[in-house]
Amino acid sequence: MRMNAHTLSRVQTQGDTGFDMVRLTKSKDVVDLCSNTIRDYATRGLRLYRCGKAVFFSKAELAEFIRNEGGAA
Repeated sequence: MRMNAHTLSRVQTQGDTGFDMVRLTKSKDVVDLCSNTIRDYATRGLRLYRCGKAVFFSKAELAEFIRNEGGAA
């Protein structure tokens, strides 16, 4: 599935409580990308944040990464 600008803006504003971080295991529910895709993006430069065993990513950084890198494999 390709994400377009409309999808990205919807992802950024969905449930906008000011907290930008998403747990990797919840990525499919929140940004409609599987955790393996996020891990692949991390190998190409997307930053992941670790707190103990939990791994998080920023929705804003993900949107910026997809805009700049194109999210292409």
